[in-house]
Amino acid sequence: MPWQWPLVFSFAAVLLCHTAAAFDDRIDDIMYHDPEFAESTTRVEFSDDLKLLWLQALARPDSELQRMAADTIALAHRSGMKGLDDTADKLTAVLQQERLEPTVRRAVVNALVTLDAKQVAKQVAKVFVENMASGSVEIATIVEPALAHWDYEPARVEWRQRLSDPEIERSRLQLAIKCLGIVKDADALPALLKIVNDVNAEVPLRLSAARAAAEIGQNELLAAANELASVEAGQPTASLLAATLLAEQSGAEAVSILKRIAAVDAVAMSALALERLLAIDPSHVYEFIASSIRSTDVKIRRVGCTALVHRADADSIGQLAPMLDDPNPALRRDVSAWMLDLAEQAALHDVVIQSTMDVIARDNWRGLEQGLIVLAKLDHEPAAPRFIELLTHRRPEVAVTAAWGLRKLAVPDTLPAMLVQAERQTKQVVDNTLEGRYIATIDLQLSQLFQAFGELGYGEAESLMRKFIPKTLLFGGEARPGAVWAIGKLNEGRVDEALASLLAARLADLDSMLPEVENVRCMSAIGIGRMKAESQSKALRQFVVEAPGIAGQACAWSLERMTGEVHEFPREFVRTTTDWFVTPRSNRSATETD
Repeated sequence: MPWQWPLVFSFAAVLLCHTAAAFDDRIDDIMYHDPEFAESTTRVEFSDDLKLLWLQALARPDSELQRMAADTIALAHRSGMKGLDDTADKLTAVLQQERLEPTVRRAVVNALVTLDAKQVAKQVAKVFVENMASGSVEIATIVEPALAHWDYEPARVEWRQRLSDPEIERSRLQLAIKCLGIVKDADALPALLKIVNDVNAEVPLRLSAARAAAEIGQNELLAAANELASVEAGQPTASLLAATLLAEQSGAEAVSILKRIAAVDAVAMSALALERLLAIDPSHVYEFIASSIRSTDVKIRRVGCTALVHRADADSIGQLAPMLDDPNPALRRDVSAWMLDLAEQAALHDVVIQSTMDVIARDNWRGLEQGLIVLAKLDHEPAAPRFIELLTHRRPEVAVTAAWGLRKLAVPDTLPAMLVQAERQTKQVVDNTLEGRYIATIDLQLSQLFQAFGELGYGEAESLMRKFIPKTLLFGGEARPGAVWAIGKLNEGRVDEALASLLAARLADLDSMLPEVENVRCMSAIGIGRMKAESQSKALRQFVVEAPGIAGQACAWSLERMTGEVHEFPREFVRTTTDWFVTPRSNRSATETD
């Protein structure tokens, strides 16, 4: 076999990463869970001296140091560092300095807001007042929402005044509207509704006012929404505004208005109305299901599907099953999950299976992928012949899912056909007759087939899988670890010294130009342990020290299985953060200087 192949398939591993991302994340691997290793966690520690250093920098007269210190305090707090709340007083002292650089003011205010320092709201509000003259929208967008969340009462007066100021700039008006909605200021409602009804105002501004009014949520919103919804159909903006006003309403009158809006053909307003009706009570959407699932808008289709799940009868499943082929990946995966949930109801189990069988009888690849997942998870063995047919499907998502599904179904009669497919795929790799775009597909499909052979003890496949032990075929992919894992399963309790030596060589291959991949090393160590090949105990002991890597844990598992030796691995690893603009000397490397 040409020496270049490891390089070719190492390059293909990059393609594999991108291709694997296209597959449903429910396509799992048994080889990474048999045996199961306890996961370790990493805890980040912050030096106790960091805060003191940052406060010292904050106290310096250098504006750049002050800015960096304030920004660092905010960043550290977001990163999980505890005990920074008491820096608020020092930050506030800087904020009160005369002739403060704008960049420092922004950084300090941002840090106080990040710390949620409500106790210094008055001092922050002072910046709010000063900022009116300075015109810094950047600082305003930081300060004003914080004052709203802190419910700083004096700020409301300013925000209300902006609503009626014809000269106010748009960005500050938007901020005022947003903040009044946050504090649910009832006194601002008339002015907000005036903006909503102003046909000369920009639509984004009217929508912002409608959202704020909806947050406030008074009864007069119903009358305003009803009037807007009654406007001629030629003005869809009015219906959109009406639906927005009703975002928090749930009474009978609100439902009536929302249904009128939902019946409009325009996508934006019908989606908003349907989503609100669904939130109030999914039964309100039943009359719109047929049109919803045919919509070009995924939000509307999702509402229709959710209503079908809520209705949960045989007819609903008949309408829901075709949505397994929905163009939107998130929705079709959700439909698949909903079908599985519905199948848990005894009265619906067979209906779900039959409806899904109808889907996989067609050739729409999206529906095939999701249908295979549903039937595999329901362990519907009569579907196995169709799974075999789909192993050669043109779409990678279907071909790989079919192999995974056959592994999950675990029907012994399918094993010969699965081996034929595995031999065919391997031959394409050996003969180098496949297109590059199919490398990842073959790799992932072979991995699933090999794992199935191992799980079901199909010894006839061992000679094929042994070809994948050397570092040549699909180097760096999933097929090789799958093959090695399966070989270990097939030889459990039966020592094969030649095989054990091959696996030990894979485990020890760390210093070559292209070191062995970690997953193959892990499965090799596990295979030695399954065979109980004590002749390789020395190799296992040599590499057990590599924790927290999985190969080290695999060596420990095998040693305990063979000899009773127990190797404990720490379950938590501590990482100290040093990537700050200033750190204590003890955290600096020998090459760092002041």
